[in-house]
Amino acid sequence: VPLVGPVVAIGYQATVLEALARGGPNAAPPRFDFGRLADYLLRGLRMFVVSMLMMLAVSPVMFVIVLVGNLSGVLLFSQEQPVTNMMGCLVIGVVAVLFTAVTVGAVALVTPLIVRAALDRDLAGIFDFAFLRDFLARVGRQTVLAHLAHVGINILLFIVGVLACFVGVFPATAFGLLVQAHLFGQLYLLYLERGGRRIELA
Repeated sequence: VPLVGPVVAIGYQATVLEALARGGPNAAPPRFDFGRLADYLLRGLRMFVVSMLMMLAVSPVMFVIVLVGNLSGVLLFSQEQPVTNMMGCLVIGVVAVLFTAVTVGAVALVTPLIVRAALDRDLAGIFDFAFLRDFLARVGRQTVLAHLAHVGINILLFIVGVLACFVGVFPATAFGLLVQAHLFGQLYLLYLERGGRRIELA
């Protein structure tokens, strides 16, 4: 189902994260229950809103990086000289690194708000920037590493899915969502271990 389906899937991620928050790192993920679709949808909407606001804030920066980098690369390649071609390749490489760094940085920055959106039923309490600062101060490095690891895992899962006659892409995507939810849960538990502020669960 377009849009609604992914939001429901994100909402199920929230229940996995909640199970970890309640039961610790060895807690089993809850079964997907079709009777709870409305609950998944509401949880997913909170997380979706946070993600969309992050994308709206970061998109202009990413657009400028890509635009300036591509224009510079095209101008250098158009001169058809060995030196300018090498410089063009270097510019494109720098743009790719900057784009990746901004993307990972933005995702890491919004992670505390997504965790809060998954666990806090109060929409007004999600945008707690004091919690965001405290979370990143305690587990910011691990948050970046977790997202980089998740990107690598998703790439491997996608390759495996494509090798399985493309049909495997769908279960690989679902498994990737579970991995991401578990990483969020591990980061939250690590944050609590380091003296972080606990989110009151309903």
